[in-house]
Amino acid sequence: MDLIPIADNQSYIICDRNLTVVQFSADAAKYATQAVRVGQDLLACLPEMVGLETTVTEILRGEQDSFTLEAILRDRQDGEGLYFNLVIQKIEQQIVIFLEDVTKSILLQQSSVQRLNELEITLNKLQRFEYCTNKIIASMQDVLLITSPLGIIERVNKSATELFKQPKSDLINQSIGDLITDPNYDHQEIYSSLLSSEDIVSKIEVSFTSKQSQTIQIEFDCFIAPTEVKDFFNCVYIGRDITARKQVEAEIRKSLSREKELRELKSGFISMASHEFRNPLSSILLCVQNLRENTLELDPANREFYLQSIQDSALTMNSLLEDILVLSKTESDKQTLKLEPIELRLFCQKIIHKLASLYANQTVNFEYRLAADIVNLDRVTLSNILNNLLSNALKYSPEKTVVNLIVTAQIEPPGITIEVSDRGIGIPQESQKHLFESFYRASNVSSFPGTGLGMSIVKKTVDLYQGSITVDSQVGQGTKIIVYLPIPIK
Repeated sequence: MDLIPIADNQSYIICDRNLTVVQFSADAAKYATQAVRVGQDLLACLPEMVGLETTVTEILRGEQDSFTLEAILRDRQDGEGLYFNLVIQKIEQQIVIFLEDVTKSILLQQSSVQRLNELEITLNKLQRFEYCTNKIIASMQDVLLITSPLGIIERVNKSATELFKQPKSDLINQSIGDLITDPNYDHQEIYSSLLSSEDIVSKIEVSFTSKQSQTIQIEFDCFIAPTEVKDFFNCVYIGRDITARKQVEAEIRKSLSREKELRELKSGFISMASHEFRNPLSSILLCVQNLRENTLELDPANREFYLQSIQDSALTMNSLLEDILVLSKTESDKQTLKLEPIELRLFCQKIIHKLASLYANQTVNFEYRLAADIVNLDRVTLSNILNNLLSNALKYSPEKTVVNLIVTAQIEPPGITIEVSDRGIGIPQESQKHLFESFYRASNVSSFPGTGLGMSIVKKTVDLYQGSITVDSQVGQGTKIIVYLPIPIK
């Protein structure tokens, strides 16, 4: 096998598509958990690669250029930790694992974080005015104002002149009350509060209008600092511009309010639909009963035709009503699981049989791969999952096609999986982001009947089980949906 040329100063391990080592640099061993040898399984010496087999396959196929794991920690015999980055790339038809020692930069980052923490603690424990002013002015990027007990500004830093858009000469000897015109701000009140406990740091938020008529909001940490005069304290203000943060918070509040309105709108729709459908549904069912009691007035063929039409309409409306009520329960957190022993194979077969009457020209291929027939599940929620997944697969697939339903056990984490796949119209990539939103329908299903509730109900039902749901779909090729339920299998 030809060796792949790589720069001498790079650490690397080259593997074939089966992750078998075929070439490595001399210093690659320091990154591995055991000696690296040609012909060795890469996972044995780089356990970080476990679970990345799918990623490796995607890189080999060209679906992904590379994959990076950063700041991996490896313990060394000398007791010092080794930090390194791992980059997976393809060269020709082989996988190259580039290894980069980043220990120095990581330790430098840790040292920097520790330094910043120590600086913050120091600033909070300042005891002397000279130390306070020198350290803050020399190192801080935040706004710094130091005032006398009466609020006359004595010292400022560059950040203060930039924020207030005034030169240092204008700020010095100005009353802080004239600078900060917020009606809720009172320097004397803050100063008196700080005097009551010399170690306290008070946090305040104020706003002021600049000479350019711009409203700026500032968050200040305030504390008192001793001076050369005994029992005489200056007041220190350390602040930062929070105008942008406040704007974001306002937008969040606006979004939350809008979300509440939408929820109320949906709730109103649910209540309205429940009310509007119930009476017609009762009337239709009553007509069915009356027609059956007056069989002599209609010939058998017409009687059954009308009966079937009315009953089908009633069942359709009832199904919609049930979907709305289920959604209402899940959104109001009123739905709970009532687990009971269920013959799962028979349960699935009954649902398939029921759907067969609605989709006579299609077939459901059912595979039951569980060793146990009895499983503890909730009948109502399981029915919601199966009915919605299967009916969607059948509805959005061409006639005379096969929909697959596979029920199997999952070892780790333990539970069962329900897989429904079809070769239907598929779901557009953009629509997949919103697939589980209530009332949402994909952009390519406008010609199909539906409410946009089915997948929302499935997702909320799966969440009740604390399970998961994955969707793999391409337009024109079909859809595969896998539901995992963490239910113990005996």
